[in-house]
Amino acid sequence: MSPWWALALLIAVTAVVVGLYLLKPAPRRIVIASTLIWERVLHRKRRDAERWRWWLSLLLSLAIALLITLAIARPDTEATGAGGRRVVIVVDDSPSMGTLRSDGRTRLEHAVEEARRAIDAGGGAGRTRVVDTMGTLGAPAFEDRRRALAELDRVAVDARATPRFPEIARADVASGEVHVLFITDGVAAVDVPKGAQVLSVFEPAPNVGITAFDVRALPGDPRRHEALVAVTNAGAVPQSVKVTIAGATRAPVERSLDVKPNDTATLNVALPDFAGGPVRASIRSDGDAFAMDDEAYAFLPAAKVAKVALVTAGNRALEQALRLDPRVVLTVLTPRQYATRAGFDAYVFDRFAPASPPAAPALLIRPPKQAWLPAIGATRTAPIVESWLDGHPVLDNVSLRDVQIERAETFEANGVSVIGLARDTGGATLIAASAAPPRWIASGFAIEDSNFAGQASFPMFVVNALAWLLDDPPAIARPLGLVSVPVEKARVTGPDGYRKDTQFIPHATLFDADVPGVYAAEGDGGRLRVVVNVLDPAVSGVNASRLPPQRVNTATSAVPSSAPQPWILLLLIAILLMLCEWWTYHRRITV
Repeated sequence: MSPWWALALLIAVTAVVVGLYLLKPAPRRIVIASTLIWERVLHRKRRDAERWRWWLSLLLSLAIALLITLAIARPDTEATGAGGRRVVIVVDDSPSMGTLRSDGRTRLEHAVEEARRAIDAGGGAGRTRVVDTMGTLGAPAFEDRRRALAELDRVAVDARATPRFPEIARADVASGEVHVLFITDGVAAVDVPKGAQVLSVFEPAPNVGITAFDVRALPGDPRRHEALVAVTNAGAVPQSVKVTIAGATRAPVERSLDVKPNDTATLNVALPDFAGGPVRASIRSDGDAFAMDDEAYAFLPAAKVAKVALVTAGNRALEQALRLDPRVVLTVLTPRQYATRAGFDAYVFDRFAPASPPAAPALLIRPPKQAWLPAIGATRTAPIVESWLDGHPVLDNVSLRDVQIERAETFEANGVSVIGLARDTGGATLIAASAAPPRWIASGFAIEDSNFAGQASFPMFVVNALAWLLDDPPAIARPLGLVSVPVEKARVTGPDGYRKDTQFIPHATLFDADVPGVYAAEGDGGRLRVVVNVLDPAVSGVNASRLPPQRVNTATSAVPSSAPQPWILLLLIAILLMLCEWWTYHRRITV
């Protein structure tokens, strides 16, 4: 309670106790034969003794009431000058702090307990600043005990950022005017400034975690899939791990895996009957003390065979790249045959474009000018690809750095209906795309006018382009934290099915991925799946501590030990006075 409220409460209690003592009961009227005897008794009675007994009883009652009130109120006094001790407590809330210790409590719970002791050691006049390594608490000011404890209750394990020693606490260490206490397990690579006291809550613990997970279609049959799982054992004893892979339309597949201490083992699991949708891998082992890395997710696009028509006067490199995709049933047409054939899922136009938009999505290689395509700008000679949207599904794992182009047309991309996927040094668009149905992708340079067909990225570009055109783009993988998806003004749905708060920037949408799982981003530019995982060997390495498994103080001045709380002493004194008052009352010393 604040000092002023405590003072007001003490005054109120004093008034009540004194008022009760001043309150006299109504006199009783009794008819007697004579007052002679009573007058003699009153004359002989010592009124001074009665007054002394009344004052002693009042003082004892006041002391008891005020002591109990102070114990309940526990007022904090403001620290002024050197009268208040100032402490900065830095709590490590990196992922490894979620590891269970042998008593069933996490390292973070032990760290919070140590921080509470340090705050209590400062007493009512102390002032404390509580900050954390993940930056979730901001930069609070020095606060009294009650507010510091409330700030401490907000600390939780977080894996969405890189742990670092707070700059405000680093400045406090440099000032030399306050005591800085860092409570950690020593696993996170945090640069601790010299002069800060380090308190260890580390204890070795068994942990087995998934450090890699991917699901891919078999090269020879796009309807069959295979999962790759990497499991790391961060403990000191061998572990027998049960791996479970579950899909949306298939019964779970279970396999066993033996992993040596401080080693990683991989497992290939055939998934012949898995259809499209989210796929979850989970592991179980004896005594696992860290749950954050026990699950991983992937997204399996719907496996379907597409009928694709290549409309060209002849392009062997492009035809070979299309035939390498096992999902493609390719038909080669001449531009004259295009008007007489239909029923295709997608088109690839090589140096040709129909006068009206096709009924299916299309990939166009240096198309001529048409009304339904963006306006063609100036022709560039030997342009250099300077930038490209590597976050877009079409250019995922595609590098255009070494592509040499002899001649290319440029497009006018407005960024709304037409997106510029690649630009030259002058900012002109060399590759454009539109998500408006039917989708299309247009390259301003022909295959024979560049060395793109000889690059390792060319088959990947063709595969990605067809997947995006057929509204079946591969999911993008991201870690926990702030995620950017190349879909403008997207509506993002989390793994729990609820909408996520988003921020819009040009050509992308930002959202906070706080838990692992499969997120869906849907907007006018299409739909994209984002797989968020904790696939980091550094996170699973919960025993890679730089500190021994006991408390270590690197500073000469340690936090003083916690003394008995004042309110407990006040209650004990009040109990003693109550016993004293009881004894004096029965001895007729007090009234």
